[in-house]
Amino acid sequence: MAPTTARKFTQQQRAEILSLIDERIKEHYVTRSDFKVLQKAITDLAITVKDLAEAQKRTEQSIKELTERQNKTEQSIKELTEAQKRTEQRVDSLTIKMEELTVALKETQIELRQLAEDHRTTRRILGDLTHTIGYTLEDTIMKYIPDYAFKEYGVTITTVDRRYITYPDKRYDEINIYSEGTKNGNKVYIIGESKAQLGKKDVESFDKMIKRLQNTLEGEIIGFVVCYSCTPDVEEYVKQEYPYIRIHKSFDFYKYKKSYD
Repeated sequence: MAPTTARKFTQQQRAEILSLIDERIKEHYVTRSDFKVLQKAITDLAITVKDLAEAQKRTEQSIKELTERQNKTEQSIKELTEAQKRTEQRVDSLTIKMEELTVALKETQIELRQLAEDHRTTRRILGDLTHTIGYTLEDTIMKYIPDYAFKEYGVTITTVDRRYITYPDKRYDEINIYSEGTKNGNKVYIIGESKAQLGKKDVESFDKMIKRLQNTLEGEIIGFVVCYSCTPDVEEYVKQEYPYIRIHKSFDFYKYKKSYD
């Protein structure tokens, strides 16, 4: 074989070959600036991935918190439901108790009406008894009134009675002991009130009646009260407030007995 001899290229061919090689190298060559751009893009991508990871963590945390809140809400709803049930049970219990109370109230009202009726009956009995005692007291002393009036007041009695005095407005007063007579030619009325046990209100009421009679009867009116008993404080009260009203015990009239026995 004949030895190979080196081929010589022309200047133009050499330039074309170099140009072709440069183009092939440029297709695979990365400049520094391109590398920095690529590096920055990778860095930005890494940051974005990190942010996304953190956002994912926050999202997962939020979901966890929401789940916990949901669980708490469900627990609260469960507790409220149970409380509602207990409330309904209490309401049912209260309703039953209210019904029982209503029945008891009706029974109490019936008992109260019965007690009220019994009280009215008792008051009627006591009133009748009081009147009986009062009438007995009046009947006992009425026969002594003429002697009492003459010895105590110098009045000559012509009438002794138990009487009703009617006023122009049709109201009236019951006079327990009504007696009328004269003194020195003048008309005098001796009016007595009888009470088993004298109280302050009894005297106050009697004084008001005497004042009403003064506007109706023409003449002097002398008032007295006769009773079986009277406490010291009532006697002192009458002396201080109504000195013109005398208080007599029933036995005080026995001293006038001689004139009639």
